[in-house]
Amino acid sequence: MKSLTIQLLFLLAIAYSGAQAQISGKSWNEVKTAGQGELTCVYYQTPGLVFEENGKMQGVCIDIMNEFKAFVSDKYKVNVTFNFEKKVPVFTNFINTVRNGKNVMGVCNTSITSERKQYLSFSPAYMNNPSVLLSNQDAETLRDFSNMAETFEGYKAIIIKGSTHEKYLKKIADQYYPNLNIEYANSGTEVNTKLRSNDKYFTLIDFTEYFDAVRKKMNVTRHPVALDELEDQLGFIFPKGSDWTKVWEEFLTPTFKESVTYKKIVADNLGTSFVNLIR
Repeated sequence: MKSLTIQLLFLLAIAYSGAQAQISGKSWNEVKTAGQGELTCVYYQTPGLVFEENGKMQGVCIDIMNEFKAFVSDKYKVNVTFNFEKKVPVFTNFINTVRNGKNVMGVCNTSITSERKQYLSFSPAYMNNPSVLLSNQDAETLRDFSNMAETFEGYKAIIIKGSTHEKYLKKIADQYYPNLNIEYANSGTEVNTKLRSNDKYFTLIDFTEYFDAVRKKMNVTRHPVALDELEDQLGFIFPKGSDWTKVWEEFLTPTFKESVTYKKIVADNLGTSFVNLIR
């Protein structure tokens, strides 16, 4: 019996270590020296930005990555391919997977913040990130946070755990709605599921999740409150100190984001109505 217990513990230890295994790829210097190689990627599915459909990776991020591949080929004569090693469905786990990896790139709508810069490296921003306040369709329109407690009386907030919105929502709730009931979700999909329910919910969310709600013709209300403080920038993420950021800085310039190619990428993936929201 004791021997069996030891064997089971040993197997569990192996399983646990495998689940926690570091994802590792090649550095830019290795790929450049060889003249070819893979950039290992993990992703958190984000509507319009990065998702898999019919066995093919698609979205704004993927199209930008393909332009990066062409840039590297033209400038350095290096053939870079992308190896999507893993889809990570929980946002906080996605961040930690990249943080603990080696020579790996994270692809999703990750906001560039000073706090995250302490343990991650970022590419230049590939897109600005407007935030929106959404609720079930039956809510009265909120135009000023000073009316939040009255307008959202009986409502609960649903927010993505670990997102930039979490801290901001707590900040405004402390000021305008101290008794607000806040629930947490692991993804935008979970948030939108709550908004579609019969319960009274509202959320602060990225424009990409709003795009998903519009695309799915969800019956939601967008509230025109000032969220300028929440308009940040999105970037590709890397383990701290990754040398891949150097070549991404060469490629992902303001000039590229002003180009017809970039605007077409946004329009093709998000629709022309979203082009003016995103810079």
